[in-house]
Amino acid sequence: MTDREVDTAHAGADARIVAATLALLRDRGPGGVNVEAVAATSGVAKTTIYRRYEDREALLAAAIDAATTEVTLPSGMSTYDTLHWLLGAARIRVQDIVGRGTVAAILIDDGAPFTEQLRDMIRMRSHQLVAFLDEAVARGDLRAGLDVKLVVSVLLGSAVGQVIRGGEPDEEWADRLLTLLWPALTPPETTT
Repeated sequence: MTDREVDTAHAGADARIVAATLALLRDRGPGGVNVEAVAATSGVAKTTIYRRYEDREALLAAAIDAATTEVTLPSGMSTYDTLHWLLGAARIRVQDIVGRGTVAAILIDDGAPFTEQLRDMIRMRSHQLVAFLDEAVARGDLRAGLDVKLVVSVLLGSAVGQVIRGGEPDEEWADRLLTLLWPALTPPETTT
């Protein structure tokens, strides 16, 4: 095998390990993640996992770090369309990363060393939404004095609520949510 083929094989194994760890975290929470479960889910040998990660804690930390990335906002869209796009990105993150296991772990502080790391991941994801809403308020696209952090909690809380109720936000979730909240977010109509 050439060096390039070895690098490609390593990258494929790494991706499967991280994907399996995130799937287990999403479905079972931190308590459901261990090397044996990751090996069974990923199809990667336990010895290979142990060569890359010292223990379960290192494995969880690496998976959470891999999931903690910002998305690039599209440009040239209206405030409504950008907010809709951000909600769609949040919906995908809830489906792909957060899930019931992570929500439960955060709510009951399960796996305490990882709870704060999970919260940091969610904060990083929501930071972009907060910044966007702050800019929209400054431009006058959204209501002056809007409690942006409360709005973010309501928006993301809706997604988490879907998960708690046993489902995941579907593709129409952002449409329904914005239809409900948009009038409260926008400046009142002025009469002349």
